[in-house]
Amino acid sequence: MFHLQTCQSSENWSATLNCLKRNQLFQVKMSVSNHENRKSRSSSGSMNIQLFHKASHADSLLTQLNLLRKRRVFTDVVLQAGHRAFPCHRAVLASCSRYFEAMFSGGLKESRDAEVNFHDSLHPEVLELLLDYAYSARIIINEENAESLLEAGDMLQFHDIRDASAEFLEKNLHPSNCLGMMLLSDAHQCERLYELSWRMCLANFASLFKTEDFLGLPKNKVQELIFSEELEVEDESLVYEAVIDWVKADVERRMVDLPSCSAASGWPCCRSPTC
Repeated sequence: MFHLQTCQSSENWSATLNCLKRNQLFQVKMSVSNHENRKSRSSSGSMNIQLFHKASHADSLLTQLNLLRKRRVFTDVVLQAGHRAFPCHRAVLASCSRYFEAMFSGGLKESRDAEVNFHDSLHPEVLELLLDYAYSARIIINEENAESLLEAGDMLQFHDIRDASAEFLEKNLHPSNCLGMMLLSDAHQCERLYELSWRMCLANFASLFKTEDFLGLPKNKVQELIFSEELEVEDESLVYEAVIDWVKADVERRMVDLPSCSAASGWPCCRSPTC
């Protein structure tokens, strides 16, 4: 300690800094030397070992990283969505998402930019939820955010969030939302949610074909439903009625689809949907 005391009494700051550096170097050399001596004293091939594992370390680490994020300490990228900005750590994002890992390590423009702007492709509230999860491993999924989280989780490759949101939607599947869930799950490769919603659509077709969700379906989904052997209808005329109503919802674009769709009911395709 006499080295440090001599340094502190000096009026020359540069000399003090040099003294501190020499003192630190001396301590490092002593530490290395001591460790080597201790290794040589230990018995060769000894099995007297102990594994220390602090179970709460991961949570403590995330908590500290989150505090650093909120204080904007060591943050090296800003994510923007809508009119909001979110300072983050690239290492944390890349660890949670292959999307960000590829973005920051692939030599793309974004790997060098200080900002990544999602514009209007991602709601700021949804991005905030994903970031909170990245820094805490916790997220609250509810009826208001589940669909948006599924979409964003798939887009940004937070696959755990996508799958958790799909599981939540499975538990809340109902005839009133099964058509929408069928389209959502099909677009984002959620196989179980798609299978459950698909079967519910087939089982409740008689009450669904009058809904706005059905009238807004794309042609391929309408055909898949009405041509399915598992479609549950007591009267085939309901199928023809469903096709006519679907065509009427956008006559100019869908009139050409009438023959191929109406064939499912066995009814003549020459009748006008306006009749």
